[in-house]
Amino acid sequence: MVAHITSHTISRRPSVYCFPLDQSWSILGQNPRCESMSQPEASASSEDSEDFTSEFSHLYKNAGRNADLSQQERREFYLNDQKERRHSLVDKHRDFSELFLNDERQEVCEDLVVSSEQVEDMDVDVHRRKNKRGFSLMHSEWLVDVPPDLEENWLAKFAPEGFRVLLIAKKFQTVLLNKRGKVLTLRTHLPGGGLSRNHGLTVLDCIYNKVSKTIFVLDCLYWNTMSMLDSETTFRFYWLRNQFEENAKMHETNKAHKLQLLEFMPADKGLIQEKIFQDLLASSHSVLYHGIVFYHKELHYTFKQTPLLGWLYCYMLPEKLAIDVPDIILSKMPKNYHSLEKYLEALEDKQANKLRSFKELRQASKVMDTS
Repeated sequence: MVAHITSHTISRRPSVYCFPLDQSWSILGQNPRCESMSQPEASASSEDSEDFTSEFSHLYKNAGRNADLSQQERREFYLNDQKERRHSLVDKHRDFSELFLNDERQEVCEDLVVSSEQVEDMDVDVHRRKNKRGFSLMHSEWLVDVPPDLEENWLAKFAPEGFRVLLIAKKFQTVLLNKRGKVLTLRTHLPGGGLSRNHGLTVLDCIYNKVSKTIFVLDCLYWNTMSMLDSETTFRFYWLRNQFEENAKMHETNKAHKLQLLEFMPADKGLIQEKIFQDLLASSHSVLYHGIVFYHKELHYTFKQTPLLGWLYCYMLPEKLAIDVPDIILSKMPKNYHSLEKYLEALEDKQANKLRSFKELRQASKVMDTS
């Protein structure tokens, strides 16, 4: 399973941190603590972005850096805040639906991109473009602190190698979008997708693997113009499973590409241990697991980074969950990797150096302009 990169800023949370998700994951914006599933906020307008921001927004960043609040405490704050805002969010979601339906020049915010080649994680923080038509995905935090209720209240999805995209099916066609615009245009059997159910709107959070030409479905934002944004994770996942099971053609497109729904499971260490040694097959190709995304069962889909969505690379599973992984996965571990915490510190230092170099270059440019 299993953000989510760009003129970015890596955050300190644990994408995921970013379904995706790869460095997108890694889906799912980041500061070194949150790289992976992308500090996301959907912005139909700057005013909307402000209204959509929680009073606890300062708690969503810099996981592990806040001396007063632990990652678990921020999870509890987020859950309470989500319940309080549930009704007001419904109206916001209607606005987003209109954005997806009517805007022909859609662009995904820069913090949406999830590319394993661009980032080292599922989500990445970025400087967002001031673009009315921009929208983004939900992004994760690094699972620095394993939740005490992980096996009871969380679900997990393995994320395959690939980069995160937003799939939009409407008006007789289906498009995949990343920060640069359209990645692929095709027709699908999704509502609005152009093959069998041409009316409606479907918006999915996906990972695209070019080698196998497979679009892996992570999550659902809209189905047949019905908003899933204020639905809990458990409902969204079972809904997707039922839709794909009831219609075998849902996997097919008018091209060589296939849609494949990623399985979800309780975040049980025994199940994860068993699953990690099973091959992920897609279009007769064996696709390597890149990481694992952890969803809190009560999480609503939100256009921002959240501590209720966790991300780990598969080679981090022995360290964080005491789970054995295949040698091929361990071979993906950076040679200088010692622990997640040191890894995030190194990312932060790297980002700080890049920012420093950028400021020095900009200052030098100003001096040249005035001379």
